[in-house]
Amino acid sequence: AAAGQERGAAARRMEGVSLKRGGEEGVSSASEEEESEAARREGLPPRPGPGVPGPGPSESAAWREMRGGGGRGAAEEESSSESEDSAQRVTTIEMLARRLQEMREAGQLPAHLMPEAEERREPLVVGFDERGVAEYLLRVCENRDVVVLGGAGMSTSAGIPDFRSPGTGLYDNLQKYDLPRPQAIFEIDYFKERPAAFYELARELWPGSYAPTPTHAFIRLLHDKGRLLRCFTQNIDSLEAAAGLPSERYVAAHGNFDAATCVETGEKVPIEEVRAAILDPPDGWRRLRDKHGGLVKPDIVFFGEGLPPRFFDLARADLAACKLLLVIGTSLSVQPFASLINHVPDDCVRVLVNRDPVGVRDRRIPEPIAAQLGLTGGFDFDDPARNYRDVALLGNCDDVVASLADALGWRDDLATLVAHQAAAHPRSQQHQNTPLDRQPSTVTIVPDRADLADDLRDDPAPMDDSFHEDALPGRRPPAAFHDHSPDLSPP
Repeated sequence: AAAGQERGAAARRMEGVSLKRGGEEGVSSASEEEESEAARREGLPPRPGPGVPGPGPSESAAWREMRGGGGRGAAEEESSSESEDSAQRVTTIEMLARRLQEMREAGQLPAHLMPEAEERREPLVVGFDERGVAEYLLRVCENRDVVVLGGAGMSTSAGIPDFRSPGTGLYDNLQKYDLPRPQAIFEIDYFKERPAAFYELARELWPGSYAPTPTHAFIRLLHDKGRLLRCFTQNIDSLEAAAGLPSERYVAAHGNFDAATCVETGEKVPIEEVRAAILDPPDGWRRLRDKHGGLVKPDIVFFGEGLPPRFFDLARADLAACKLLLVIGTSLSVQPFASLINHVPDDCVRVLVNRDPVGVRDRRIPEPIAAQLGLTGGFDFDDPARNYRDVALLGNCDDVVASLADALGWRDDLATLVAHQAAAHPRSQQHQNTPLDRQPSTVTIVPDRADLADDLRDDPAPMDDSFHEDALPGRRPPAAFHDHSPDLSPP
């Protein structure tokens, strides 16, 4: 009885937190990053978010609220209680998980909550490795049924650092900007007060300095083979476009440098004008501000801003039609992006391509209770008895996709794309595998991305690449910028 009361109270508290935060899914904060880090340390999945309509009533309500209103106002109103809510949630779930584990070990759990009572299903793949994934893709995904969720790990080999790796991550190398905290450089309020820091960073990160990676080439290859439905990327580097992926085939969940807006007036500003101003320090951005009546920034999502409507519109339809979900180079710690893996059909195979396992379901919490708390949908890699569709291909993203292409019989196609990509970005190669603090302060511009995209589409060789992932602010915690894989997207 006591355990039941504890679970009920935890569920009510959790539902209250979920409903309370429903309107601010487009906002990230330092406290959310702390929550994600704490959750990973405890082996918990990231906090669920209403990014895509799900089975739970609170999640659906949050989705509707968020989808309709953007989220910035709600975030500002509730920011004072954010830290308390996040800490309470992690503590509550961990306490519940430990108590349930104790009850299981003591034989006190009801029979219907024991692991043996959970449904067992036949595997959807012939093997939980590259060959199993390849066989499934070729047999089942014949009509653009593949969806990619990408993060910072896709762009690491291009020389773009992730956000959180100790010593080499972006956040560890921003001391020169004298920030109150690393994430401040991607906070909209801080930008309005001290914009120079962001403009200096934007000058270093502006697309054109980096070439697409073999991972991007593989995504382009999926498109060329008629298998890719959509690539949702958390990165802002526009490497998908540089790789020749048509704009309709990818969604920049956290925005990118393809457009720009005046923060004060809301008017669009030609991106080439913004580029010229940012690449003309130290007063270029000031002249741009004076000309347009306010600060101008590229349309990347900062903490405190909502995600693009296109992200939500396409996520609902695409995930419902997905037969193979490839999760590449992301920590799955930033919402609502992290919750997308939970919204594919039950017969959809889910594959994680990453350096470390992330997004794993907490086996201590029985499925019925997890469903009440909105914690369903995590990967089942570590539960062979229950797993029927989740595949973990761990390692460097470029190495894993090369192995997968080999299993698909696409080795030569991928090699051709990678070679074509390297030839199209000869001046970008100097930045590959170069730490951010050692890169030149001026950006080398490569041919216009639109022209390059057309050129790549005309060429039979596919290529692809992407910027940084979890770092974009519209998402929840910056941890998603990059999970364990590097990620250079803004907060």
